[in-house]
Amino acid sequence: MTLERGTNFIETERLLLRRIVPADFGFFARIHADPDVTRFIGPGRPRTAGESDDWLRSTIASYDSCALGQLAVVRKSDGALIGRCGLAEFVVEVNAGPGLPRAWFQRSAVPPGLAVDLEPELGYTFDKACWGNGYASEAARRVFDYAIRVLRLPRAVSVIHPDNAASLRVARRFALERDGSVQMDAAICERYLWPATI
Repeated sequence: MTLERGTNFIETERLLLRRIVPADFGFFARIHADPDVTRFIGPGRPRTAGESDDWLRSTIASYDSCALGQLAVVRKSDGALIGRCGLAEFVVEVNAGPGLPRAWFQRSAVPPGLAVDLEPELGYTFDKACWGNGYASEAARRVFDYAIRVLRLPRAVSVIHPDNAASLRVARRFALERDGSVQMDAAICERYLWPATI
């Protein structure tokens, strides 16, 4: 569970980012059931408790193989769990032909025999009650810094639905460069490239 220099977390001035644990299920089940929160993530609809449980188990299992994964975001001032932010494995179809390349957040969803590229995707989701406080920008900046400085990743992308105004504001704040579109389930999303430094 070590993230950096023998610690179990990374942090910002206001936030502590740690690995997600089974006890976090209630929080994630609650925000995954909120249509405002889920509008632009995953299937674009509220998740059932069973789907949130599957997501939680998959996220925890991913720590064995991924460089960072999704982290729980805890507010230092009161210890409240307020969201998640981290790196996920983003799978993109190679040689899509005349159409948009298809993309997935799980290798298991990729059709057999399809040529794909893997990219680290920086994403986040926060409790609606915490929106508008700059937490997404603060957490994303710290995760990106960790990805470049500690993990030495050459690049990271963020996938943003074109109607997600809040995430587009974060992208503009950090001068992310649009890097084409991808087809994800029934939605067309934009891929943004994080700059070498921010």
